[in-house]
Amino acid sequence: MKILAVDTAEQSCSIALVKDHVPICEEFCLSRQTHSRTLMDMIVHIVETRAGLTINDMDAFVVACGPGSFTGLRIGISIVKGLACATSKPSAGISSLDGIAFQFLASSVPVCVMMDARRGEVYSAVYNFKNGSLIQKSTEIVASPELAVEIATDSLSSRFAEMPVLFAGSGAVAFRSLIQEMTGGTAIFAPVFQNFVRASALACKFFENSDLLSMSPDAVTPVYLRKSDAEINYQRQHQCYC
Repeated sequence: MKILAVDTAEQSCSIALVKDHVPICEEFCLSRQTHSRTLMDMIVHIVETRAGLTINDMDAFVVACGPGSFTGLRIGISIVKGLACATSKPSAGISSLDGIAFQFLASSVPVCVMMDARRGEVYSAVYNFKNGSLIQKSTEIVASPELAVEIATDSLSSRFAEMPVLFAGSGAVAFRSLIQEMTGGTAIFAPVFQNFVRASALACKFFENSDLLSMSPDAVTPVYLRKSDAEINYQRQHQCYC
């Protein structure tokens, strides 16, 4: 089964072509350009130029559905929906947090993914893996980094008590000093190159749960976890007006 996975949840853009669990091609780009200017060119390059295939050769499409940048998510999801409709192939949305966490399938300690959500907050979830499989995941939240660290250090079960926690993601980078202080220096931090959502990790999560696939484009929707700035400002103005 050939899967084309796409991530545009943050400033970085990642695309991977994976066949039956095996990565065939992967591209990663960190640029200030909007994803709408680079994504389609990257897809054509990886599918046609590097793999020698066509979009019609794909069996399904996978995309990071959030949390993350509202604009970035809409771009990635819209393009994947368009490709799925044009080829009559199924698609699936995978959590952006999973796209970071599943790079650490072999971790023997809890993994706390923290994506920088701006406004002094992070998108976060805690994962526990065993023998290369996910056995527990906490609820995805948007919260202060302090609360995210508290949840991470309060292990999901007694089995993980007293273990250090591995922190990964742009939020872990932004709030590294705070994490070190709150954990008494016991925190483990991911290498720089593993702090980004990776399309290959999205595909890895998909192969663990292929039931996520749907022929309906409407099944893939963005997960924001919080309201946009425009919605918040509108509500504030409306409340003041009332």
